[in-house]
Amino acid sequence: MKLQVVAAVFLGALAAPAGHGASRQTQVDIVVDMTPDGRKTPLPSPAKPAFYLPLVRGFRELGQVTAGLKPPPANEVVHLLAVELARQGYLVISKSAPAPSLILLIQWGSLNPQIGTFEPDDPGQRMFFNESQMLALVGGNTLRNLDLDFEREQVMQAAEEDRYFVALTAFDFKIYAHSHKKVMLWEAKMSLPSVGITIDEAIPALVKAGGPLFGRETVRPRMLVLPVTDDGRVEIGTLTVKDYRYAPYPPRPSSGPAAPQSPDPKPH
Repeated sequence: MKLQVVAAVFLGALAAPAGHGASRQTQVDIVVDMTPDGRKTPLPSPAKPAFYLPLVRGFRELGQVTAGLKPPPANEVVHLLAVELARQGYLVISKSAPAPSLILLIQWGSLNPQIGTFEPDDPGQRMFFNESQMLALVGGNTLRNLDLDFEREQVMQAAEEDRYFVALTAFDFKIYAHSHKKVMLWEAKMSLPSVGITIDEAIPALVKAGGPLFGRETVRPRMLVLPVTDDGRVEIGTLTVKDYRYAPYPPRPSSGPAAPQSPDPKPH
């Protein structure tokens, strides 16, 4: 898929105008991992929606703890996600809705690297204690597709930053209802560096940027550049796509409701 086409998709999805006061930028990292069961699931649309049962795990503070981080109101985050999910064809269950096909595990918060040494007098013995957890957030299953040094370096740099995240994990509701077997379909993880940005400003940007990719497998991490104003607000407007080498989506069924299974926390 050409860069111009992808840029147009995201510009259309995130149409809010950028503010004139933008003085710096932040990079939103989006990874959507999909299982073989998820690849068999038709992608929903507003015309043919999939209904989901929300399972709200809520705020999570993982890795190195940051003092004074105040969680955003859970109802506001869930509302933002429900609105964006509906735009993409995922509707929350109601009394009048059909039986759900999905369970969506929803969580958000911070994930920070834990880097140190076993021997304080020997700084050369550097240990990245939660490296696998950080790489799962910023790279996920796409890591196996990164065949150039600069791609790997970019992901490694992102893994060593303090980050805010929003994560959605989709499970097959019908299988879980009948057998209590947890069959994961896909997991979408959106994150950005937390330095100089509040979590209240970060979460709307993460939800908006990730929405068009819910339920769509990423072959490489999607890295989008957003402007940040002097007071730390993320402007969800003009975007720049940085991962210009990624491959197009794998073939997927084009219509019909989706199906997922049950919860496995952690943004991996």
